[in-house]
Amino acid sequence: MEKEVVRVIKYFHFFNYSPNFTEVYTFLSKKTSKKALKMAILKLERQKKIKRIKNCSRYTLPEYTITSQKSKFKSQNYNSKVKSNNTTIEQYNNFIKEQQISKAKLNSLKFKLYLKLLTLFPQIKLIGLSGSIAMMNASHDDDIDLFIITAKNRLWTGRFLAVTIAFLMGLKRRKGVLKAPNKVCLNLFFNESNLTVPSYKKTEFVAHEVLQMKPIFVKGDIYERFLKANQWVRDIFPNSSWINSKFKIQNSKLQFKSKNFKFLIVIFHFSFFIFNLLMNGIELCLKKLQLTLINRHKTSEIITNTQLWFHPKDYSSFM
Repeated sequence: MEKEVVRVIKYFHFFNYSPNFTEVYTFLSKKTSKKALKMAILKLERQKKIKRIKNCSRYTLPEYTITSQKSKFKSQNYNSKVKSNNTTIEQYNNFIKEQQISKAKLNSLKFKLYLKLLTLFPQIKLIGLSGSIAMMNASHDDDIDLFIITAKNRLWTGRFLAVTIAFLMGLKRRKGVLKAPNKVCLNLFFNESNLTVPSYKKTEFVAHEVLQMKPIFVKGDIYERFLKANQWVRDIFPNSSWINSKFKIQNSKLQFKSKNFKFLIVIFHFSFFIFNLLMNGIELCLKKLQLTLINRHKTSEIITNTQLWFHPKDYSSFM
């Protein structure tokens, strides 16, 4: 148990973050009770193998600290260790500072307007925060990573809207730019018809991302469906809380006696059919356009009919 606690803290340190008790418990790879975990943490503290950051009840290792730099995540030397003589008070101050920076990014008028515009389109079903901003651990130079789920068969239309609006508002992160403070990074799109992470991406790193993603706009039960489709995460993190509710679709039988009302229903269905055909045509055109642009500078992006991954690197290999 003690080794597992240390491993979890080391994982988070890679991203310059110190976990609290709930996060340590959630991301243990072994099933345990909170009582047993508390005893293990107390033992490690007495042995001075881990250190509790005062005032915020977060844990780190004696040789580690939270600095304003992004440690190994932003460094080319992934095997180096960040060491510092900072006190736990300084660590706490850095933690509070990063929270304030994250809140400022999310509360900026331009970003809030961008989100508002996206929510007006029926093609967008979910907008979620990912990366450092999802953990409220962003630095001044960080962008805002977004995860978007689109309606069925509207993957490319949804991406076109998200990218175009971001570009027009001056929020789009340019390709190849390393530092893009307060810009949006549109790196992951799922179509609601396929919410399951593919088998070759079912790693510890992606499992973290699934659990840490914070939805800030949701239509219907799409977030619950996303979690249900990715229950493989519990195989990696058996202590993670999950949604166990059963999803039931209740079909109410409505009987209409009015002939005029039945006629209106027929007209509605016909209009919807024509509109859908039109939207399918637009979706196909936007797909061809975007694929043409993407293929000009394509590297290791993952592109399927239902999912778009523009940050395919898995940092598990560097930990």
